[in-house]
Amino acid sequence: MLEREQLIHEIENTPDILVKEVLNFLLFIKSKKQLSTSQDSLSQDTQIPSFLTFIDELNAETSQELTTKLPEDFAQNLDYYLYGNPKQ
Repeated sequence: MLEREQLIHEIENTPDILVKEVLNFLLFIKSKKQLSTSQDSLSQDTQIPSFLTFIDELNAETSQELTTKLPEDFAQNLDYYLYGNPKQ
């Protein structure tokens, strides 16, 4: 007996409450498999840039005028500029 036939046979002899649980589980597995398959094809189709490439792109988009307006102690006193904590 094939697995599909055995499954159908078991479902026919199972109470409805359990059939509902099995159906929910089956739908969950199918959707998870479909999501996994679509993510795999997406990752193969698009090339994800590395983190350093992403940072380089951000730096290229930032104007020189904006970077000169930043305080010189920005990195050292980041919490001060973000949250108002006392300067170091």
